Amino acid sequence: MCGIAGIAYRGEKIKKISGEAVRRMIAIQKHRGPDGEGYYDNVGISLGHCRLAIIDLAETGHQPMSDHSRRYWITYNGEIYNYVELKEELIELGVHFVGHSDTEVLLNAYCQWGQGCVSKLRGMFAFAIWDAREKVLFAARDRLGIKPFHYWSNGEGQLAFSSEIKALLPLLPTRLVNRRLAQAFLAWNLLDHHESETMFDGIRRLPPGHTLTWKSEGSLQVNRYWTLSYTDEIFTTDVQKVPMVKEFRRRFEESVALHLRADVPVGTCLSGGLDSSAIVCVINAVMKKLKGTVPEKFQHTFSAYFHEPNLDEREYMQEVIGATGCTPHYVNPQGEWLSNDLKKWLWHQDEPVGGTGVYVQYCVARLTKEQGIKVLLDGQGADEQLAGYRKFILVYLKQLIREGRYLKAFNETIKFLSSIDLLRTTRFAEGRRYLLGSSSEIKALWPDGEVGRPPVEIGLNDTLGHRLQSDLLQYSLPVLLRYEDRNSMAFGIESRVPFLDHPFVEWLSGLPGDVKIGSGWTKRILRDALKGILPEKVRLRKSKLGFSAPETEWLEGPLSQWLQSALSNPQYLKDVVDADGLQQLIQWRKNGDRSLSLQNLLFRLAIYETWANLFLGAKSGVMQSADAPINFEA
Repeated sequence: MCGIAGIAYRGEKIKKISGEAVRRMIAIQKHRGPDGEGYYDNVGISLGHCRLAIIDLAETGHQPMSDHSRRYWITYNGEIYNYVELKEELIELGVHFVGHSDTEVLLNAYCQWGQGCVSKLRGMFAFAIWDAREKVLFAARDRLGIKPFHYWSNGEGQLAFSSEIKALLPLLPTRLVNRRLAQAFLAWNLLDHHESETMFDGIRRLPPGHTLTWKSEGSLQVNRYWTLSYTDEIFTTDVQKVPMVKEFRRRFEESVALHLRADVPVGTCLSGGLDSSAIVCVINAVMKKLKGTVPEKFQHTFSAYFHEPNLDEREYMQEVIGATGCTPHYVNPQGEWLSNDLKKWLWHQDEPVGGTGVYVQYCVARLTKEQGIKVLLDGQGADEQLAGYRKFILVYLKQLIREGRYLKAFNETIKFLSSIDLLRTTRFAEGRRYLLGSSSEIKALWPDGEVGRPPVEIGLNDTLGHRLQSDLLQYSLPVLLRYEDRNSMAFGIESRVPFLDHPFVEWLSGLPGDVKIGSGWTKRILRDALKGILPEKVRLRKSKLGFSAPETEWLEGPLSQWLQSALSNPQYLKDVVDADGLQQLIQWRKNGDRSLSLQNLLFRLAIYETWANLFLGAKSGVMQSADAPINFEA
């Protein structure tokens, strides 16, 4: 995993500054690739790359890389997990290789199959390939958007792109916020839900599963190369479920095995939840199949814990550690740490964050770096595909009622309500946006009704299949992947997500809903498939926390001064919310209102103001001297 940047242009006036600009763009992203950097400059193009060496650690993996004819040049971020198989296929076609990197395989795949090569790629990727003969830039992003690709065009035929948004900011004549997305974040905690727009007006993201083509006359075209469609069916028989469970286990083990391919040590994030525990346990099962045993100290796990009983998951972590013999590493994040790290952490994130739990993941990545591990497997994507969130229970029950299966709906309701652990860890305040329209807080901030209701798509009238698809592709996973990418890359850590192997994703999308949820259980097929692999205490747990932090205690303790300072005289909030309404919310808190909805909203307001001060000023001033403005019109 790495950082990429480039500027494609026409005309001579850009030529003299494009190389310098790309070097500064890479300097801003140096944390993504601490193992080396490289550049390519030619007529019409400047490419840059900073490398995190994971596969083929030798110089033969250096980028930007060219093919043997030096016609094609690539800068690439990600991992192609099936590069071994693709390389064998290309060798049979007469292609000769110099090294062992997946970059060389990807470049030669493009030389052999052109833009159609993306359909053969199995992995996470964001790359750009320059055709020096035709003066054409081709770029692509992986199907689920695991790796980032952002770009900006000045409207005169120039195109700049980078892994992270902050690298593009020096190119902007003026930094303006995307008001509509800012309000969606503040009102409903929606982030990264628009597939191509960002919080910065004018800076766009290449949507997942899309390609981009820029030609020397200045034309820019974005095309979709992958689609996903979930079934709306929610019923299947017990007999039909049996082969599905077996196939799930086979496909999941295959994905985990592919995600272990690396020339450096690989670790695993372990929260104590079902998803991360499944990965840790399946790694052991895979190693036993491949090598007959699990090498001593092969597995290292990385976990955050808290002493608060409602947040402490160490009992589940210990079950997994005892079953696998892995080497555990722990961190106990503190509110004081966040107070000190806040601006740096936000700078790494590029866009606002919705809660302090994201910082817990940042601390786990830092711990991983301290232990010398460069690759970290994580369980993102399981909840969205396997109906792991509480809201999916309501969607499932409502679909049963709409289809006239009243007795089934009644029985399922009783089974879910009988789960004490499930009810105990359900945060009903978090689900208000799925059940209600406006709230008093929203009305105070937007008294004219400019922001009145959440998008209709996040309600409960969807089928379960459509709801899962929406969360996977729009409302849930995209922002979680952004959090994970920025948190891990802040410390030069490559994060991998086995649940998002696209053949696995496509297969899961065709499974009926009651294979995933029902009889009082979420993630049914995962629980059934890993019986005998997962410790029973973990396999049968119904409580769910994820990356959680003692946010209330932090906001009333070490973060209280920051919260007060950010909201006392805001410079940027006044452009997106009603100033009197904001003061009304602050007064409610002073008067003793400690509701979770108000707390969460005030946190988002303070985060937005802090983020805007970092990024929207004339200087984002922040961490890098390379961030000074670049005059693209010089």
